[in-house]
Amino acid sequence: MADAAGQDPEEAMKKRGVHSSLEPWDVEMGRVDNGVTAYAGLPGVIEGWYALGLDKACQRHVRLRDRQKGLSDAEWAEVLTVLLMAGGRSLEDLEALKSDAGLCRMWPLLKKASARSELNYLHRFQDAKMPQARQGRARMVPEAEGLRGLAEVNRHLIRELQRWVSEEEATVDVDASIHESQKREALWTYDKVRGYQPVIAYWAEQGVIVADQFREGNVPAGMGNVGFVETALGALPEDVKARRVRADSGLYEQELLRGLDRKGVEFAISADMTEELRKAVKAVAPPAWNPYTKPTPQGRWCDPKKGWAEVEFVPEEKGAKKGEGPFRYVGIRLEKNQPGLFDGRYEHFAVVTNRWTMEGNALLNWQRQRCGTVEWAHDLLKNDLGARTFPCGKFGANAAWYRFNVLAFNLKVALTKIGLPMCEGVRPHTLRMRLLHSAARVVSHSRSLSMIFPALNASRRQEVAGCRRRLRLSPA
Repeated sequence: MADAAGQDPEEAMKKRGVHSSLEPWDVEMGRVDNGVTAYAGLPGVIEGWYALGLDKACQRHVRLRDRQKGLSDAEWAEVLTVLLMAGGRSLEDLEALKSDAGLCRMWPLLKKASARSELNYLHRFQDAKMPQARQGRARMVPEAEGLRGLAEVNRHLIRELQRWVSEEEATVDVDASIHESQKREALWTYDKVRGYQPVIAYWAEQGVIVADQFREGNVPAGMGNVGFVETALGALPEDVKARRVRADSGLYEQELLRGLDRKGVEFAISADMTEELRKAVKAVAPPAWNPYTKPTPQGRWCDPKKGWAEVEFVPEEKGAKKGEGPFRYVGIRLEKNQPGLFDGRYEHFAVVTNRWTMEGNALLNWQRQRCGTVEWAHDLLKNDLGARTFPCGKFGANAAWYRFNVLAFNLKVALTKIGLPMCEGVRPHTLRMRLLHSAARVVSHSRSLSMIFPALNASRRQEVAGCRRRLRLSPA
């Protein structure tokens, strides 16, 4: 076809002498081949969904549909979670899966869904009685029935993973993160951007998110954490013997700390530097400060500008009972790059804990490890899954979308630990490139379907077959 100037684009390219590293090629329209798929690894994800009993868990706990027409709640949960596992960032990305004829042939459920019906389903998670959010008032929004049901599905997934791969200890890292959004309904955050500020609790030993809470952008990180931590600890399997909590100063509440101590939960939490605590840290004698070291691949490294010391400090605590002793405070001092400016030579910080037997330097390193766990989980939710964007302006629908991202995150962890141990620990994006986004041909033989991988993809065929075999085994 000629352009506005009456010139054929292909002829113009030839005259300009445009060359590349490709062999000569062209784009043509051919016949529709119902046997080709670019997502040969996704059927393994779907089988993992059923092997872990998530379909039955959705049937028990999520009941939003009031009509038989269309997909059920369990089917919608399956479609949305698999969409996120496949790399979908928005509801419209479902059309890319539907255009894959081979995948639709193996997964007929896909043909019944659409981006519009997806959005309509997410709207069902919105509580119609919930008042409109306002910028000047921070509030904790109670979860509607549908969201509570999804939380139970996530708890079921964690218990199933524990049955397959057991862990005796649980270190729960809690952290909130800002998710910027241009939605008109999104409120301003402390970082001077509009968005939301969900909080998650990450089980470091298993690598899964045990609880999440979607929050408005103007909700401070230190608000409502007593109930959230109780929910997170309650989501842990009963056979976990030791429980610990790590967090930043968002969890520094005396009521929360005392509640953890009474339950026998060890913790290490960054303390708010109140004026009284700052005075106590500054009052530590110079000989009492110890050099701060941390492990590296080359051995232990000593930070010449950083030190730690035990601090004698007892804050005011109204809820303490008779016989309950004070907590332990470990102070940190950091030498400023420009010590002559402002308030003295050092910056001061502190960590509060009820772990009395751990040496101070080791305690600080252990508490710092949360930056490589829960913050890493936030990064994957935003950048490898679909939690960076939200489907609409309704709070309940966005909260459900975020929780489906958490389900996809945990399903990926369970799938790789149980069925794909060679991919354990890789990012979701890496799993897609290695396995999920593989090419294969779907053929029908003796009334059953088979996926035929190209000879160059023999290793991927073995991984898919091995994953199916392991998922069919009973957990130890």
